[in-house]
Amino acid sequence: MEQKMNLKQRFSLLIFGFLAASFGGWIYEVICVFLLYHHFYNRGMLHLTICPIYGFGAWGLYLLLRKIKNSGLFFLLSVLIASAFEYGCALLLETVFHKIYWTYEGWPLNIQNRISLISSLIFGLLALVFSRGIVPPLKKAISRGNPNRWFAAAVLAVLVILADFALVLHSMQS
Repeated sequence: MEQKMNLKQRFSLLIFGFLAASFGGWIYEVICVFLLYHHFYNRGMLHLTICPIYGFGAWGLYLLLRKIKNSGLFFLLSVLIASAFEYGCALLLETVFHKIYWTYEGWPLNIQNRISLISSLIFGLLALVFSRGIVPPLKKAISRGNPNRWFAAAVLAVLVILADFALVLHSMQS
């Protein structure tokens, strides 16, 4: 029987899951650019090798769909939700900032260059990997480890991310 995680353990799971998904998203973005344009480009907005939107997205999908045991249904709903979210974000950013932050121009099966079936399927796959392949072993490791050490490492990770974010914001204002 699985024991219930305490607050420090849940916080640690949240942060390390966030980091895993954010790093995985960064890898996905870098590989896409390399395959399309044949050069390395750091797609993250931070100095760290993470794209936080993937961490937020992974946890969002996980929390919305965690009770769904059928992997096929979980995948399908993840694809639909991620697609709607990405399309909505694209519209919002274009409306507010009058700038296009990403495009799927030239990708097959895209909708107004804002989303693509290929990327949506990849997001569904990443959500499935996160919920079935990352969260359970991470939860197990944190549950079996020293909660104070996991918590301290999670707090340190948050402080590093916040410091990096502050540096990026400062450089944008200069």
